[in-house]
Amino acid sequence: MVGARFMTTRSKIKALSRSTAEYTRETKSDIQKLPRNIDPELHPLERAREYKRALNAAKLERMFAKPFLASLSGHIDGVYAMAKNPWDLDSVVTGSGDGELRMWSLSSQETVWRAPEAHRGIVKGVCNIPGGETDRFLSVGTDKLVKVWSRSESAVASDGITPET
Repeated sequence: MVGARFMTTRSKIKALSRSTAEYTRETKSDIQKLPRNIDPELHPLERAREYKRALNAAKLERMFAKPFLASLSGHIDGVYAMAKNPWDLDSVVTGSGDGELRMWSLSSQETVWRAPEAHRGIVKGVCNIPGGETDRFLSVGTDKLVKVWSRSESAVASDGITPET
């Protein structure tokens, strides 16, 4: 093309840029900052999503707002195991971190039976023995022993404890 003319024009080019200081974390434990686009055209269900979140929060708040009924106080250390007796709805067996077992009466909120040194360490599990006798239960502790107990027999004796063998 002979005699062709090239026209040069200046145009502005718009580019997105952001500061690295705004999006760089100071430590690895900081939360990563992410850009949010709150344009309702891009997120048509945002209002419905926020309504559902608020409704769930209100339901959870109502669920956890039940009144506090009672406290069974008596264990020195924390309770790590608990079992309710399905045949005797009034009794609950608990095992604590200091190795103590207690049977509670829920109606009177008092200890009806106890073994102060049932295990040498934390009581990790308690369960009732199914069958005809409703007063027998098992306990297991960090001392790697499984013991059978009966609330009809005294757990505290002159020589310490007397579990069934």
